[in-house]
Amino acid sequence: MSNESVVDVKNLTVGYGDIIVLQNISFSVSSGEIFVILGGSGCGKSTLLKLMSRLLTPTQGRIQRTDSRLSYVFQDATLMPWASVADNVRLPLDLAHSPKAVAAERVQQALATVGLTDFAQHKPHQLSGGMQMRASIARALVTQPDVLLMDEPFGALDEITRHQLDDELRALWQRQPGLTVVFVTHSIAEAVFLSQRVIVMGARPGRIVADRAIDTPLPRDEAFRTSPQFNAQVRELLQLMQAG
Repeated sequence: MSNESVVDVKNLTVGYGDIIVLQNISFSVSSGEIFVILGGSGCGKSTLLKLMSRLLTPTQGRIQRTDSRLSYVFQDATLMPWASVADNVRLPLDLAHSPKAVAAERVQQALATVGLTDFAQHKPHQLSGGMQMRASIARALVTQPDVLLMDEPFGALDEITRHQLDDELRALWQRQPGLTVVFVTHSIAEAVFLSQRVIVMGARPGRIVADRAIDTPLPRDEAFRTSPQFNAQVRELLQLMQAG
């Protein structure tokens, strides 16, 4: 992780009529970190991520981004049901009119990264929920992004699959130095496991109630999930969420 900011949010407010969704949000995301946005339903987590991707425009304040490649992973896999996994993954490159040879190589690399090489010609309905999400992540990775925005991508999966994909995401991030991940979740345990930094959001209106570093030197593995350090950090974030 470097000290360079890839996203800088200053005094951000978003409202719709008399309803304030986000109020006075300020933070920076450093290049190469896993940055987690944690909060309950209705606190504006997904709205904040869409603002960072410029899918939405703030009412007040500003968001500055470096000139970096950005990909977005949504809550649902959002795969084209009629297309193969490989065709789904290749879609961003097709839209960018990438040369066929370049696209084919990148698709192969992305599928290998998420462990779906043997499922390239399968249709989405032939995959489990976890595998569909891996395909969605491969589609995001095929453009070789610098910043990966992820909006509760594992929230609908069972706990075992969710743990496995959290493990795989950490491993992916470690294999790609410089990759920045901004991850939205309502799961405190997931936030502690994944993040280097986590902001805790309060609701009505959405605002930041805490900004915490998760800087444990322990390996992020199954043993970490049952360690005293993990449990202490989970308790702290739970108290912050309850107070917010």
